[in-house]
Amino acid sequence: MDFDRIWALVEPAVDRADEGVTKQEIADGIQSGAIFVFTRTNPDAAALCFAVRGRLRIGVAGGDLGQLKIINDEITHFARVSGFRGTEIIGRDGWERALPNFRKSAVILRQDF
Repeated sequence: MDFDRIWALVEPAVDRADEGVTKQEIADGIQSGAIFVFTRTNPDAAALCFAVRGRLRIGVAGGDLGQLKIINDEITHFARVSGFRGTEIIGRDGWERALPNFRKSAVILRQDF
């Protein structure tokens, strides 16, 4: 899957996260190997991950929920065989229902200025 298609899938999540991450920063992270890309097609879905303190964090994802569940299994397998100590998602309420192998462990509160 080409980068423009991946970006189209994850851009809504990037916008919702409101972290100021740009399309170019994501492209650079993928090219440098700092961001791991997992994709599925028909229907399309993509997830972008990065390493944080020994865990593989799913940073943003988008596309078909059924395909994202399969991608989650692929990410989990990749993390285990690559020596990560786990996976994590910083997401919104409701993800724990969609991904029952995860448990809610924290809520992130943010104050914008």
